[in-house]
Amino acid sequence: MARLNEQQLRLQIKEESFNNAYLIYGEESYLKEHYISLLKKKIVDPAFEAFNLHIFEGKDSSLDDILKDAQMLPMMSEYNFVLVRDYPVEKSKGDIKLLCEFLQDVPESTVFILLYDALIPDVKGAGFKKITDAFDKAGAVVDMQKRSESDVAKLLVSGAKKRGSVLDINNARYLISLSGNDMKNLLNELDKLSYFAQGQEITKEIIDNMATKCLQARVYDLSKAVVSGNTDAACGIIDTLIRMKEDPILILAVIGGVYVDMYRVKCAKAAGYTYDDVAKHYNYRGREFALRNASRDCAKLTENQLRKSLDEIIDTDVKLKSTAIDKKLLLEELIVKLVLIAKEVHYA
Repeated sequence: MARLNEQQLRLQIKEESFNNAYLIYGEESYLKEHYISLLKKKIVDPAFEAFNLHIFEGKDSSLDDILKDAQMLPMMSEYNFVLVRDYPVEKSKGDIKLLCEFLQDVPESTVFILLYDALIPDVKGAGFKKITDAFDKAGAVVDMQKRSESDVAKLLVSGAKKRGSVLDINNARYLISLSGNDMKNLLNELDKLSYFAQGQEITKEIIDNMATKCLQARVYDLSKAVVSGNTDAACGIIDTLIRMKEDPILILAVIGGVYVDMYRVKCAKAAGYTYDDVAKHYNYRGREFALRNASRDCAKLTENQLRKSLDEIIDTDVKLKSTAIDKKLLLEELIVKLVLIAKEVHYA
């Protein structure tokens, strides 16, 4: 029938005009769970939930059992609701064939949902394409993308109001840059900040004192320290992250991502483009703050310095994954090299 975006799915639920089959996947876990909950609330009568609600966890289920329940008639309700979480359909040609045959003739009294959340599908693979084509014809495919930073900031502003507090749009963006763009985590942070504000404004000072910094935000602080040549501050951040039990390989991956962001922005500026152009080309939806930070930090570095820095990051990545050298020591050595590159100091 269709490929739906978030707005179209919301309208369907509001109008109670449901498809018989949904394939739901994408980056934003909070939104996937939110709309699954809305569908369930609209479709399943709590009085007959034991008969008409069927939830399967992919790793613990067989497709035969799932489809058997999907063929059942509802009890005293219009629909039989079947939710299948993270079933690895695309891994088996037999399962793909069986599911596609079912989708050719889904009972009109069934709402069948295949949800990919913890399991990330190979969206470019032939198996997943067959599945999406089958859901396209039988019902709807929903790729739940992350909302833009602007949309998330507006959600936080309205969320603060519902919680009896006030949050300025600029402080909402600041909170996103500090705590990351995961909506579930942000709403948890908003609960905490609103409780602390006690009906007053959630100020930047409150956010600084109370909000939990995500790994990426701490690495932004690290990159600022590196670019400004502050080795002690940069190594102090590494020490804090290690004490917080953050995985050194993940720390390095985020450092690499920050430098890739800076390199992209630097090259774009040299070619006459803005970081907004970079955001569209590389899909930074919901992470626009990353490019604002990159635009700020890359101003003091040349393209050549950024290339050298990326070479050192790649070299450290290889050492982290292939040697027994102390991982914290490798990260600290990298930081010193990045600082020297930023200062244009040659080293052996």
